[in-house]
Amino acid sequence: MFDNHIHCHEFPEEELSQYRGEWTLVCVSDDLASSKKTAQLDGVVRCLGIHPWHAEKAEPGDLSAVLRLVEKSEAPCVGEVGLDKKFVPHSYGKQVEFFREFLRLARELDLVVNVHAPDAWADAVDMLRRADVDRALIHWYTGPLDLLETIRDLGYYISINPAVAVQKKHQEVAKNADRRIVLLESDGPYEYRGMRLAPPAIRNTVEKLAELWGAPTDHVVEIVEANARRLWRL
Repeated sequence: MFDNHIHCHEFPEEELSQYRGEWTLVCVSDDLASSKKTAQLDGVVRCLGIHPWHAEKAEPGDLSAVLRLVEKSEAPCVGEVGLDKKFVPHSYGKQVEFFREFLRLARELDLVVNVHAPDAWADAVDMLRRADVDRALIHWYTGPLDLLETIRDLGYYISINPAVAVQKKHQEVAKNADRRIVLLESDGPYEYRGMRLAPPAIRNTVEKLAELWGAPTDHVVEIVEANARRLWRL
């Protein structure tokens, strides 16, 4: 199965190696240092980038260094990149500047964009559209339900997190999204309302989706795995 958004660089190597055999891990990065670590990982899908929380902290030259690393490493994805008006609205201008550059490179090299966009969902989708990006995943989507149709029509995807077990808005998204755009993620390692988010927690997500969709768990797995293979061209 796929974990379509996980911070592999934050896991102990022993734990990460246990997941590699069972999961296809899409490893996202937060800054230049973590992008360098991700670029060295084998047997995973590598996403390099600068998280919007880190845009204001980046040193001069960090953005260009990560962009060069994406090209040099031939990573198939930029991420975790995007916009955030919820947690770091004060740095929004810098976020837009960084995001625009990652979108430019994604378009140029035909890369997937692994997107973070709390309270900036419509802005992020609009920037993706204007940049003519073909493939994007908007992770842990809790945005407007009426934006889901636009996301689908643009050929983009959303990911559902184990938080769907308790997060009501996420449940609404899971029920209303076109099933052809739904992927699964852990966003691990992260603690959310007493849950440790890591790949094994995705099994609980499958069970919750089965409940929300009124479908057998094997049907859920079949759909989300087909979606992931389509996005990642695997």
